Amino acid sequence: MSTDKLYQQYQEQGYALIEGALSPAEVAELRAVTDRVAAQARGVAEDNAIFDFESDHTPDQPLVQRIKKPHRVDAFYFNLARHPAIFELVQRICGEHVRLNHSKINMKAARAGSPLEWHQDWAFAPHTNMSTCVASVMIDDVTPDNGPMHVLPGSHKGPLFEHHEPGMGFVGAVDVIGQEVDLSQAVSLTGPAGTVSLHHPMTMHGSGANKSGHPRRILFLEYAASDAYPLFYDVDWDEYNSRILSGPETSHVRCEPNFIKLPWPSRAGSSIYKAQALARERQFDRTVKA
Repeated sequence: MSTDKLYQQYQEQGYALIEGALSPAEVAELRAVTDRVAAQARGVAEDNAIFDFESDHTPDQPLVQRIKKPHRVDAFYFNLARHPAIFELVQRICGEHVRLNHSKINMKAARAGSPLEWHQDWAFAPHTNMSTCVASVMIDDVTPDNGPMHVLPGSHKGPLFEHHEPGMGFVGAVDVIGQEVDLSQAVSLTGPAGTVSLHHPMTMHGSGANKSGHPRRILFLEYAASDAYPLFYDVDWDEYNSRILSGPETSHVRCEPNFIKLPWPSRAGSSIYKAQALARERQFDRTVKA
């Protein structure tokens, strides 16, 4: 599908799927680098600067839930963020000058990977403007059984649903029943390794547990226009500028009148898994069967 058609789908539906974005050789390298990074979890007892673990994790039998900021761990991931098959569409969405805002690899181990409840990324990462998007790079084949990501087409047009709960603060999850969210048109994003999806920061999405015997690992590359300033963390200026992917460093900030509710207070820090564990209603597996 051409970039024009992908961009049109993104604008209309809040997501776009790029089939065959990575070649078999690129997928093999992505897997090899990820395997090498994940192997460092052996012997690690608890969450650290690189890894978050599933509840059943042990140092001898690692169960990695997330690799945090992989672009800092291996330059391969930072370079991949400029892959032409991905970056051309990113620049259509965000503009010519782009920064890598964040990265992570969510690892759903076979029969162990945890679900992520329905949420919108804008609730976690508001900026001064909405020229941001997320690319999801499938490291493994993603099937209906191993915890694919689901999106709700059209939800990027709003509203921003409530991700806070009374007395709990920010829980990073939407009570889809209490807020009467219609999920009947939800779409499952599946495909062979090397497939890439892009979604809008307001697009509702989530994923079920991995109930299969096969892993499901996805690299998430979060992009922002270089003049979209983050409103949810303190910036280390040199590090911030080190993530510029195209265009010059800038202190210019573009502001747009978007609805913003900061992800505070949070009892669980920045981890979406830990924040969602505080949610009173955990509805994803009841509303969508992965």
